[in-house]
Amino acid sequence: MLRIGYCWNVLLYCCLCSSAAAQSFNIRVDPHGTAGNASTAWSIEPTTDGRFIAIVAADYYDSTFQTFSSSVVTSILIDEQGTVLSVDRVVDPVHATYPGWSNSTAKRIDGGLVTGGGNFRLDSLDNWVQRPVLFFFTADGAAEGYVELGPDDQEWIGRQAKQTPDGGFVICGETTVDELQSDVFVIKTDAVGNEEWTNTYGGQWNDYCKSIEPRPGGGYFLGGQFRVTSSNRQIWVVALNDTGGVLWDRTWGGEFEDLSAHIVSLADGGILVAGGLGYGTNGPYRRYLAKLDPTNGEFIWQREYAAAEAECVFHVAHEISPNGDIIAGGYGRLNLNYFGTLLRTTSEGDSLWMRNYQYYDDIITNGRGLFRDVIPTPDGGFIACGTALPVTHADTLLYTQDVWVVKTDSMGCIEPGCHVITGVETQITNLKNVLRVWPNPVAAGSAMQVCVELPEGFAVQGQLRLTITDALGRLVQEQNIPSTSGTIPLSLGEGLGVRGIYHLHVSDAQRWISGVSFVVE
Repeated sequence: MLRIGYCWNVLLYCCLCSSAAAQSFNIRVDPHGTAGNASTAWSIEPTTDGRFIAIVAADYYDSTFQTFSSSVVTSILIDEQGTVLSVDRVVDPVHATYPGWSNSTAKRIDGGLVTGGGNFRLDSLDNWVQRPVLFFFTADGAAEGYVELGPDDQEWIGRQAKQTPDGGFVICGETTVDELQSDVFVIKTDAVGNEEWTNTYGGQWNDYCKSIEPRPGGGYFLGGQFRVTSSNRQIWVVALNDTGGVLWDRTWGGEFEDLSAHIVSLADGGILVAGGLGYGTNGPYRRYLAKLDPTNGEFIWQREYAAAEAECVFHVAHEISPNGDIIAGGYGRLNLNYFGTLLRTTSEGDSLWMRNYQYYDDIITNGRGLFRDVIPTPDGGFIACGTALPVTHADTLLYTQDVWVVKTDSMGCIEPGCHVITGVETQITNLKNVLRVWPNPVAAGSAMQVCVELPEGFAVQGQLRLTITDALGRLVQEQNIPSTSGTIPLSLGEGLGVRGIYHLHVSDAQRWISGVSFVVE
């Protein structure tokens, strides 16, 4: 139901221009089509033909076995327009399955995917039994099978897997030592999943490992969190040799808990670390990136970003080819509002832009959104995945938590040109019908009507405004929108005197709300 409406007549003055931009979209997906289920995308990978595969943990009811699983590893194939093409899943009638942690999936040598995760069940004494698992998918996201690893007598939590140069695999995670202690593990397998060696690492308290990366020249890097005292955890990076022996390990941080490190290797051999630094008991935190020397773990540089927030972290970061820039993804929280975050930096970690993404649609009207993974895309943009859910269960009759996928251009914009809107770093996603223009295309020199219709109950933060940008991302014109409904003439100046593609944006003082493209003939 729409209650707030504004309409304008726009006069256009045009001649010739064109430019290609990265395809953008934002979607909320329930992979099983049943309201009330919970699902989260933990990783996303590109296919060779421009599509994307999201690897998801989702509730699932198996009608064949008449069993309900609190989590089933699921793949979603999405095309470059954001259309869901197929959904497949790993169904185990005995175990629930889960796809590890952020960026838990990697490309295989043959073009398929491997996901590091695990399964779990209750034994006859109602004790949890968890095992690490390698899940395999084809290049199109079809489930191929899985291999269980480790003993079947204690808790083993798989987080991430990678294929090794010899065709085998490594998986990392945590395993229980006793009721008070967990250690980090690494399991190395051959090409078909036979275990070759298993090592554990850690101190006297609970330690965590969220990522593993092949080390140039052989061996591996681990990224995680080490408990240095009974009340404090710090960032932890470890270098291993080919058989899992420790070459060096390093912890760093402050007097408060710091959040677990995600690591990747860079083209120059350096180690990129993503995480968060603590600034108080149970927060607040600041987003954090660092680059380490691979030979000894010493800092090449380290950076913190934005102000401290109640919760915030970078779950993942990747290098952007060919210039070596960095894209990092995670989330933040202010009060009850969670939002996905993307940051682009130079190769030295200097911020180029940072944007927040808040979920909002007809179902989730006061939404939370979190990003768990982000990767660069071949068109120069980025694609992020995670989960969208209401702030409280009262938001909908059937509480829903769904997969959230956002594709942006190189500037982090859902609609190209958002970056020129002064003072706005947050974008609301999925308000697709807020802004309408017609006719489209529009003839040069004629009038075009623009209408804004905001959802009932939508809380505008400050002055509403319209912004027009051209196909090259340049500001053409901005105009404040009156606070009352109605139709007003709006003449555009000579900045719109170029034929081609334009982008119209509506925003308030704090947020980009929606956008639409139009063509001048």
